[in-house]
Amino acid sequence: MVTGRASAVQRRPASKPLVTFSNIDKTYDGEAFVTRNLNFMIEEGEFLSLLGPSGSGKTTTLMMLAGFEAPSSGAIYLGEKRLNETPPHRRNIGMVFQNYALFPNMTVAENIAFPLSVRRVPKFERQNRVERALEMIELAHVAERRPSQLSGGQQQRVALARALVFEPRLVLMDEPLGALDKNLRETMQYEIMRLHERLGLTVVYVTHDQSEALTMSDRVAVFHHGRIQQIASPKVLYEDPANAFVANFIGENNGLSGKVTARDARFATLELTPELSIRGRVGEGISIGTAATLALRPENVSLDDETMPGDIRLRGTIDEVIYCGDHWRLHLTAADRAGFVIKVPNKTATAPPQPGRIATMSWSPADCKIVEADAAR
Repeated sequence: MVTGRASAVQRRPASKPLVTFSNIDKTYDGEAFVTRNLNFMIEEGEFLSLLGPSGSGKTTTLMMLAGFEAPSSGAIYLGEKRLNETPPHRRNIGMVFQNYALFPNMTVAENIAFPLSVRRVPKFERQNRVERALEMIELAHVAERRPSQLSGGQQQRVALARALVFEPRLVLMDEPLGALDKNLRETMQYEIMRLHERLGLTVVYVTHDQSEALTMSDRVAVFHHGRIQQIASPKVLYEDPANAFVANFIGENNGLSGKVTARDARFATLELTPELSIRGRVGEGISIGTAATLALRPENVSLDDETMPGDIRLRGTIDEVIYCGDHWRLHLTAADRAGFVIKVPNKTATAPPQPGRIATMSWSPADCKIVEADAAR
């Protein structure tokens, strides 16, 4: 199961909002909306990720907060101050870009000092702050080098130090790790998380990488078609998705679709075929007669195990078995549909499942959810 950082599971006490988006729309032609009806708040000290596919509106949302784009309607507040008319350089917001945006003709120390120079910080204080920033990112030994003489990870740390050196109330990051290789990307994720915790930063982080968002964030806002589909902790997003888009975009999901034939306060019944219906926790907006989708994670499905009373049983044909080290990944055809996925733990004393045979899958109704099929509502 995918889970978030510890602070996402055990949330810090609620604090006053630092940022407020109120009824924000963004359109360039008055007809097609890049973002629509954004209403959310960001707590002081929170790490919020904006997650979604390309074109979903997440970067535009970040650019409106930074001041590089203007909302078509609505208002953005930093604390009590309305930001709509405030230029970017007066918002006291740090910014880290994917391409680092370091000045090639300046040394590392000069790059970090640049925001202080613009703000006319006295030279002595400027020098002290730069030294502290270099110590913070553990790069004091490269202070006199040019960006071209640094590795990608070092350049990213310099860009981060430059965004923090003037002590902004808020730091925005636009896919800052997208250009790094896998190992360095993971290292930098933990570096950013460590700085966030140690300095008490408020961070808004744009990414299209779901694993990155779940690992780093206190909360994640999932964007699709310019709207926030769900904003919640990583644990809630993964285990209690609001609709089919969130269920399918976050992690893996067996999204069998059908029609709702019954529901009560806790559970709904989804008819997959005239002969097969499945019960699951009822999602918001579910009503009898509407199309819906089953949200069921592969790790919640057991194979050929003795079922408990009340468990759902489903027979399927194993089409493919893939070795993944600690588990076997099985692709099956079930309910007349191919692509059903389950994960079976790899145990040395147990032979792997074989393609072509009929298998019985089971899970509890409490481990799945019936959710809205239309995420673009």
